[in-house]
Amino acid sequence: MILRVVLGRLPSGTDAAGLVEARGRLARTARDVHGLDSLIVGARRGADRGADDGTVEAAIVTVWRDAEAMVRATGVDEQDRFLAARLQLPLTIDASVHYEVVGRTFGALPPDAPIFLRIVTLRARPNEEARLMEVLRGRQARLVELGLVASHLGRRVIGAQVEAVKVGVWPDRATIRRATGGGPERMLFEEELADWSAGMHMETYDGIEIAPRLPGASGPPIFVLDDDMRIVDITATAAAALGWAAADLVGRTLPELSRTDPVVFKRNWTQLIADGEVAGEGKWHVPEAGMVFIRYVARRDVPIAGRHSVLVHRWNEPVPTPADLDKALASAFRGGGR
Repeated sequence: MILRVVLGRLPSGTDAAGLVEARGRLARTARDVHGLDSLIVGARRGADRGADDGTVEAAIVTVWRDAEAMVRATGVDEQDRFLAARLQLPLTIDASVHYEVVGRTFGALPPDAPIFLRIVTLRARPNEEARLMEVLRGRQARLVELGLVASHLGRRVIGAQVEAVKVGVWPDRATIRRATGGGPERMLFEEELADWSAGMHMETYDGIEIAPRLPGASGPPIFVLDDDMRIVDITATAAAALGWAAADLVGRTLPELSRTDPVVFKRNWTQLIADGEVAGEGKWHVPEAGMVFIRYVARRDVPIAGRHSVLVHRWNEPVPTPADLDKALASAFRGGGR
């Protein structure tokens, strides 16, 4: 996958509220762009950075399934053809760079409200790359616990150095302030990145996040397993929470999809079969180097004997409860529930 970061300027007066108003249109347009997996648009007033000319600085971050799809969509004149004509984003491009995606993490579905975007770049010598990537990946679970919505980690080679980029999506400025214990531009776990601090740079924006490949919400977020832990049915809403297309999940087994510690996984499955119900949390594989953090509550022999229903939410969404499962089952299956 390719992570593309485009920096530039939007027309004067553009702000996060305007981007939220345009979200529905952008989502519809993005769905028609082949290979586009994620679209994040951030904006900030130039005055916030010391300019007084009404400038609106912007970052457009896109994730593509492959380089061929990206090139077909953007062509040789991205500014006019892709951004202006297809997305109707009149961005004047100042810089455009792309990275190889080496990790993606998801803690919540893209919010309908404005998000807070942080783009952090670091540089390392080639012999330090593996350690830097290990440090960046090792932080992801803690960031999700602090409220992270999504992150995309990429790399590119620049001469004798490797540049890593971390695109972090947060629900709002208040969440990142709580996470850092300071301002929104303060680094998280900065002591772990001390060896690369000299080459560290951060840019922040308010904006929106769109995931055009995720299924639209339809039905409660429930999927159904058989006794072999195989998914036999799933709603579009549950598939979106798990980061897959529904058709790609039916027929797959939990062991091939789960990234939860095997000991914990086995214990929870044993509890479901023995007690009839279990609530827990876990990690789920997402296609192309991704992982989604989830919480769930499951019930045995519902809707029928030998079938087991699971209500699933992403980590930073409300924790699902047995009462929530009752309501979801009543909605999904006539007479469902206990």
